Amino acid sequence: MASSIRKAQSPLSCQLCDNPNVIKWKCVDCKLLMCDNCKERIHPRFKLSEKHSILSIKDVGKKEIDISAQFGSLQISQPVISSLLSTYTSNFTSFGKIQYSGNDTLYCSSHSKEFGYKFFIIRLLKESIKVLQELDIECTDFALGIKNEIFYGQFHGSELKVLSTDGVTNTVLSTSPMLILCTHINKDNEITLGLREQGSPFPVTEFRTRLIVVFDVNNKRKLSIECDQNGEKLFSYVWRISTDSYNNIYAIDQFENYDGRIVALERSGGVKFFYKGHDSVNTPETPFNPIGIVITETNIIIVCDERNDSLHALNTKGELIGLQTLTDLGVIYPCSLCLDSEGFLLIGCNSRVNEAIDAKIHVTKISL
Repeated sequence: MASSIRKAQSPLSCQLCDNPNVIKWKCVDCKLLMCDNCKERIHPRFKLSEKHSILSIKDVGKKEIDISAQFGSLQISQPVISSLLSTYTSNFTSFGKIQYSGNDTLYCSSHSKEFGYKFFIIRLLKESIKVLQELDIECTDFALGIKNEIFYGQFHGSELKVLSTDGVTNTVLSTSPMLILCTHINKDNEITLGLREQGSPFPVTEFRTRLIVVFDVNNKRKLSIECDQNGEKLFSYVWRISTDSYNNIYAIDQFENYDGRIVALERSGGVKFFYKGHDSVNTPETPFNPIGIVITETNIIIVCDERNDSLHALNTKGELIGLQTLTDLGVIYPCSLCLDSEGFLLIGCNSRVNEAIDAKIHVTKISL
């Protein structure tokens, strides 16, 4: 019994060695507590350890790790894209969301006051865009399944629907009374949704409910994320969601005036970091306006800032590794991003003036 008491009173030990060393670090990805020696000598031997996030134990559980504040004065010279390969001009008003499906084929959604909701399947030819199909879908976001089924939440609706390639629409699940804002499917075919309560979206008060919910492959609720580790609410309006190869979640959170930030979450729901833009591009007069997001196979997070015609690139630790204004390349109003099968970055843009029908898609080569 005395031995048990002594054991219970001992400090936490390093989880990588047998010595009762005082822990100094936590690997966010491995969920391991480590001493100085194991952090330097043992952990680097783990697969993909160079991409892991390691925190000082004194920083674990802090309310917020604001990456934009840490890097506010840093001058980033690394461009996100090295070249513009081709540009396609459409007769659409915008490319609010684009997703590549193979064979130079894109699924696209858009919305405008004059023309309403549009959903197209298009093919990029050598010098033009060919419309393969126009679908009767009203949504602001969608995701493709493994067989190119279209998963979407009808605008102002609570039912997640799926349209199969043979034209049959079914209801996958209901989030009633919550409304579906955005839809994402991760590499394990789990569905992640951004949700809000019914009624006017703004202002957001303590009585409003804004959350991200993950459903497993059987469409059962697996995880709900509304607050951080300290009980503070995380979201204002979840506009887009993406995930990396570890199924960590990266959400575009928009505010009432369309400013926004990136909220990065561990797959368990804990906060990794927030990113609020960079002061070489974003100021109180030109705030960060994230609207499209894509994550590369090497887990580089690329976000387009429509208001400032720029791309921001982050690693999974939230460090800004690339920043580029696109106007010199003739790219303006970027609002959606996707990658094709060869790793080229496709940028969908809004029209140059309201209700014009000259929205563009640019094919670019990533430099990071």
